[in-house]
Amino acid sequence: MKVLMILNYAPDYREAFLRELSAYNNIDLTVVAQPCDPAGLSPPLQRVGYNYIEISSVKYFGLVWQPGLAKIIRSRRWDIVCVSANLRHVSRIVLYLISPYYWKRWVWWGLIFGEVESGVVRVIRKQLFKHSACCLVHTKAVVVRLQKECTVAGVSFNNSEVSKSEFRHGKYDKKKQEIKMLFVGTYKPRKKLERLIQLADRRTDVKIRIVGPGMEKLTGYKQLAKAGKLSVYGRTTGHELDSHFDWADIVVSPGNVGLLIMNAARHGKGIVIDNDSYHGPELFLAKETGQPFISFNDIQELDQFIELLHAKPSLLKKWGKDLQAKAKEEYTIEHMAEVHARTFEEITLKQSTNL
Repeated sequence: MKVLMILNYAPDYREAFLRELSAYNNIDLTVVAQPCDPAGLSPPLQRVGYNYIEISSVKYFGLVWQPGLAKIIRSRRWDIVCVSANLRHVSRIVLYLISPYYWKRWVWWGLIFGEVESGVVRVIRKQLFKHSACCLVHTKAVVVRLQKECTVAGVSFNNSEVSKSEFRHGKYDKKKQEIKMLFVGTYKPRKKLERLIQLADRRTDVKIRIVGPGMEKLTGYKQLAKAGKLSVYGRTTGHELDSHFDWADIVVSPGNVGLLIMNAARHGKGIVIDNDSYHGPELFLAKETGQPFISFNDIQELDQFIELLHAKPSLLKKWGKDLQAKAKEEYTIEHMAEVHARTFEEITLKQSTNL
């Protein structure tokens, strides 16, 4: 089965999934993506098991054109064409429109819905989706919304970056006097990390670590770092992250959150999430497992939450245990790859019987 996947990016955290998917005996996988570096993402050290084609894009007034896609789709007789459904990428829409042969083999993939939705976008999306084979989406919540707004079939693969073997038992300090909070991720304004700096400055019973690439852009924390109240670390990956999660009582997301939820689950830690920010579809896992949601912009509510952690420290273990148990069951790379392979096989079989 020859599968063409056109993704926005294929960074290091996608490598394990792509390897897992390409390991299926009947799948010959080719991945097309934009370079990682301009987006502040890190490519894998090595790509294994699949063909990789990297194409830079050109932007015009907020829209994106990725040249060469038509040449790639004509280069082979693909059994499946799986494309990230980012409607800003006009070249993907054009590719779909000029490739009617592939419509019943075409799978729209990913987040599907954006932060800002307009009537025009909804109409375009519905027209594109209704003739395609199906949509492979990040969570069950997106499947429900697809059915409601677009009346098309969707299959959830439960987006993850964690393999079954990577889950670790959560470690907690039994004699803690301070609440230790951890953020891991790439620096972006929408993550609202300044809220953590303000929290560390205001409370004497909180210690915070911020870990990830791009943190040189973070300002206003030098005195807190000298006082040992807030620590900032650069890009950290793999087992180097273990000590940070073992140190933490709870993972925090004061702004936009996505795969950090899965990272918390990997290490057996709960996560507290800002309830006033726009989030990725991974939020569904946090809601399923009863993770706490608060307004990081509301000082009184934030203080009440910290007092709750002091009064009922058992909640920390409960949140971590519940999050990890659900993630182990349904949110793994192996599950993702199995859903993709099964969906591709079903589409291929259906087309072969229609010949």
